[in-house]
Amino acid sequence: GEVNEAVEKIRLLVNRYKIEVIAIGNRTASRETERFIKEIQFEKDVQVFVVNEDGASIYSVSPTAREEFPQYDATVRGAISIGRRLMDPLAELVKIEPRSMGIGQYQHDVDQNKLKENLDYVTESSVNLVGVNLNTASKHLLTYVSGLGPQLAKNIVDYRKENGPFHSRGELKKVPRLGNKAFEQCAGFLRIQKAKNPLDNSAVHPESYYIVERMAEDIGSSISELLNNEELRNKIEIKNYATDQVGLPTLIDITTELTKPGRDPRRKIKLFEFAKRIHDMEDLDIGMILPGIVTNITNFGVFVD
Repeated sequence: GEVNEAVEKIRLLVNRYKIEVIAIGNRTASRETERFIKEIQFEKDVQVFVVNEDGASIYSVSPTAREEFPQYDATVRGAISIGRRLMDPLAELVKIEPRSMGIGQYQHDVDQNKLKENLDYVTESSVNLVGVNLNTASKHLLTYVSGLGPQLAKNIVDYRKENGPFHSRGELKKVPRLGNKAFEQCAGFLRIQKAKNPLDNSAVHPESYYIVERMAEDIGSSISELLNNEELRNKIEIKNYATDQVGLPTLIDITTELTKPGRDPRRKIKLFEFAKRIHDMEDLDIGMILPGIVTNITNFGVFVD
């Protein structure tokens, strides 16, 4: 009956859209849904991930979600958010007020302004550590890039819509109201894939490009060759480039970045699976060791899913 119909519909969608991964929110009926999907025989291997959906329902009714997906209702917007979290959690989570994700036992008892300040600082640090793709980032993600903020983030997105993708970091200076100071602060955190200058897809700041250019020149290679060839990089004598303005720590940072330009520092997600035969309390035995995910820590205990 209905179950067979649902199975056929999912199979059809998986084939039609060449689905490789299915994301399931970790709230109501999550385990049952996961079991149901895993029992379906697909033509090819489809991975199933359970995704933390804290705050997804808040996002789904927010002005941000309505602006992004005016044609869909809240349930579809929530599902889109869960799927996107699997693809790039940071880009999706910045759209939600961190406080709405349940960040601790006493979050409502502390000074809310100080809490917001610290949460914003953590978010900004995380965004800048990972780096942001200048040509695909939403204005919400760009807002947290050092030196930008809501207005400049909006201006960058508007400029991109009007003029197409950025081809170099230098082009940022054409964005209305983005002056030298803002450029100095944000440029090193923004990445441009397939840029003419490969350093535009690295954490090397434009003000340090001349150092890398000198390094490449001194060993008789191009910048691209330098980035792709470890042997060439090993020929660099770092201390030769130290000056009063550029110290050894900066040079070490630059050469470290040359070994992994544009690489995302985040680790790949691992496929997590609960013990298959545990469904309720009766299935548990004393001394059993089971996989679980810590969802919250309080002073009276730890919550494990």
